[in-house]
Amino acid sequence: MRFAKRITASILAAVLAACSGAPGLNDAEAPDVVLYNGKIVTVDSAFSIAQAVAIRGDRFVAVGTNDAVRRTAGPATKAIDLRGRTVIPGLIDGHLHNAGGGPGVDLAGVRSMAELLGAVEARVKASKPGDLVVSNSDWHEAQLREKRLPHRRDLDRIAPDNPVVLVRGGH
Repeated sequence: MRFAKRITASILAAVLAACSGAPGLNDAEAPDVVLYNGKIVTVDSAFSIAQAVAIRGDRFVAVGTNDAVRRTAGPATKAIDLRGRTVIPGLIDGHLHNAGGGPGVDLAGVRSMAELLGAVEARVKASKPGDLVVSNSDWHEAQLREKRLPHRRDLDRIAPDNPVVLVRGGH
């Protein structure tokens, strides 16, 4: 009798374990994370909003209703109730700044207006009247003690016969 009870308990445990995962999904196929009860901005062609999303590794493996997506979960899947919060796709800032240097007057290391004007003036002195003087873009006024851009009168004083273009921070 004891042996039969053990067999029955073992079979019951195996059946319950098999039923606890999503139908047809083993642990390797199940998502790592399910986010549900949210507003999932899909950014598909209709810009639709879903309730839930399932993620395995670095991929979305299911998007849809709470019930449909939660059925994909396995025993090891982490489920997170978003409580109505919104999930948006990763945003990428598409503009690019130079990685440093570049042609022109190097202003990356200047820390004061006097240093900036000195660097531009040195280039002006090495140029002919009328030559365009341009800085690199690897600098920003925030790096200067004065926290400001040079004024026209500052540039006219050091470059009365040359146009000066200061490209700052990639802009």
